[in-house]
Parts: sequence; structure tokens; C-alpha cells
Amino acid sequence: MKKIDWILLFSYLGINLIVWLIYFLDLYNREFISEFYFTIPFIFTFLIFDIFHKRFWNKKILLIWGIIGVAQLVIYFSFKDLPELQAVNGNHLVWLKALPLTVLTSYILNLINQYKYGDNFIVTTMRLDRKSIDPKDGRKLRDADYLFSVIGIMIIIFGTVFTK
Repeated sequence: MKKIDWILLFSYLGINLIVWLIYFLDLYNREFISEFYFTIPFIFTFLIFDIFHKRFWNKKILLIWGIIGVAQLVIYFSFKDLPELQAVNGNHLVWLKALPLTVLTSYILNLINQYKYGDNFIVTTMRLDRKSIDPKDGRKLRDADYLFSVIGIMIIIFGTVFTK
């Protein structure tokens, strides 16, 4: 694992741990924390899908984030019915489902791309120039990269927000 893997992993876990400790020890307004907790998984999910997705080509990193995602699902299903975490549109913990869905979506889209083209899928949300060449892989972006990027983002958003 590279240094960036450890930084992202520990920052994600550390920020979540700090917020949960503040919430459960009642060190700050619980209502504020429960209403805005979604920003942490939301930001990290799109950071992971868009920028960090190439690290998922490494099976060890994919496994570590997959385990964290499963742990988040366990936390979500354990605490989703607490009255203080209920919101008008569902539950304040809904974005805990986003990480496992992101890992799974990224993995499946990469498998499809490997089967069809023989190389890895590249998320293109930050590269809108159709003639651009990915600096790390040295290959031109394909229509499939753009299509898979949009499909992946839609699966993550709709699969997270509109599932029970």
C-alpha cells in the first residue's frame, strides 16, 4: 500500500470516529451533527469514486475498503431505526450505504471494462475533453469511460438515497 492509501484510510476512519465520539458523548449539539453527518461519507464517496478509483485496481486496497463498507452497512442497519436519527426524507445515516455501493460499483464497472477492452476503467468526471489522454495510463479516454462514469455516479446516488 502506498502512502496515499494510508492517508485516505486513516483520515476517513479518524473523521468518522471523531464525529461519532462527539455525538455519543454529547459534546456538541446532537441535532446539528445528525443533520450534517451525511457530508463526510458523501464527500469521501465521490472522492473515492472519482479520484481514488485507480487504487481499487489493487485487490488488497479493494478488500480493505470493502471491509470498511460492510462495517458501515452493519452500523447503518443497527442504528437506522433510532428516533433521534430519523429525518423527513428518511434517515441521517443513509450515506453510510454509499461506500460499499461505491466499492462494488467501481469493481463491477472495472470488470466489465477489462472484459470488453482488456484494460482498466477510468472515471472521467474531471476530464471532459474527449481527446484527452489519461496521464497515468497513457491511453485515450473512450466513450465507454464516459458512459461508465455517469452510470457509476447514478448508481451510487440513486442506490444510496432511494433504497431502504
